Amino acid sequence: MGTSALEPATTEVCVTGGTGFIASCIIRALLQRGYKVRTTARVPDDKSKTGFLWDLPGAKERLKIVKADLLEEGSFDDAVHGVHTVFHTACPVLMDPDGDPELTMTAPALKGSMNVLRACTKSPSVKRVVMTSSCSAIRYDYNRSETDPPLDETVWSNIEYCREYKLYYAVAKTLAEKEATEFAAKEGLDLVVVNPSFVVGASLSPVPTSSVQMIQKLLSGGEEYPNLRLGFVHIDDVVTAHLLAMEVPEAHGRYICSNEVAHFCDILEMLRHKYPNLQTASRCEDTKGNDFHHTMDTTKIGKLGLTHFIGIEQMFDDILKSFHETGLIGDYLQEQGSSHE
Repeated sequence: MGTSALEPATTEVCVTGGTGFIASCIIRALLQRGYKVRTTARVPDDKSKTGFLWDLPGAKERLKIVKADLLEEGSFDDAVHGVHTVFHTACPVLMDPDGDPELTMTAPALKGSMNVLRACTKSPSVKRVVMTSSCSAIRYDYNRSETDPPLDETVWSNIEYCREYKLYYAVAKTLAEKEATEFAAKEGLDLVVVNPSFVVGASLSPVPTSSVQMIQKLLSGGEEYPNLRLGFVHIDDVVTAHLLAMEVPEAHGRYICSNEVAHFCDILEMLRHKYPNLQTASRCEDTKGNDFHHTMDTTKIGKLGLTHFIGIEQMFDDILKSFHETGLIGDYLQEQGSSHE
């Protein structure tokens, strides 16, 4: 399979899990470009979850929301039938604190990806699949050090390391991407993978995702911040990466999508200095395995067309503004000693 120059007005694409953080932002960008968009939801008529999608410019004319469940075999057959490109962004997260994380997170991630990919092989119209993976499928291994060369797309996370340090999200993302890559090669499916780092920016959904909730807690009085050093990337750059992965015929394989690497202590220090009124977390969690120094090589995605990344300061300015506008945090810009209006 392959993809040639696309005419948005006559091209329909599918985005799985349209209410998600990344998926909804991709849908907005696709509609802005004039594409016809089909997206999936477990309950399409649940306006409390899908209603915000209908408010996007162009949605009433060019958006369809169809029923599909990642964990149901064959559920995506109709959803992808007749579309040119499938963006597989959805990943079921069923974390049960009392359950086996390999069953509640890893197994659903693998099953969900394979259900979507199998559906794509049944539809002759599908010319490319763009899958959202993660830098978590790249950066984890023993003996990482500051002197290591930047990690590139040839590097995979060490599953045993991830299991030892209970990094089950990384286990799920690594195994799901590996299985998808092997399946696509076997079936002749044109699969392009985007590997974002930690995604930051304004969310469209009224229901915060787990990553958005984590940041909101850190910036509104939560006591502890994670002992976590990783790359950060603006949601707008992640969306751009996905569109390039669809629209550039030569796109192939994996693409790291990340700006600079930082520890959460550095992020919070930056925000406390810039916004003294913010009630930020002040104590680092006592966890291991996630705080090692590393850098990410973005040469490959630069050649695809994403040559400049939005900086960390702008990422957090945007998410703070979003939090304030939606009432998730108070007036962080207010001068000390001033009263609320």
